Amino acid sequence: MGVRRRVPPGAGKEAEREGGQETTVTVLAIFLLIIGTLLVLLGAFLVLIGAFLIAIGVALILIGATLLAVGTYLLIRRLFGRDRGRSHLW
Repeated sequence: MGVRRRVPPGAGKEAEREGGQETTVTVLAIFLLIIGTLLVLLGAFLVLIGAFLIAIGVALILIGATLLAVGTYLLIRRLFGRDRGRSHLW
């Protein structure tokens, strides 16, 4: 009833090799997941820093534009001579 199959020599070694390859692929997959996660987190952190620096830059531009406008206003007022008879308070 039982059919005897002839097992070729070295068949067990092939199974051992496949198990080793599976372990290697698993370790590689975990390593890639960890590296990928770290890269994504680093990218998100850099985007946040970039957004913060952009906000600071916009604030500096607005402050600079305001100072330019005030300085221009004061110079024009001085040039047209409207400053002579009045007090120096705004």
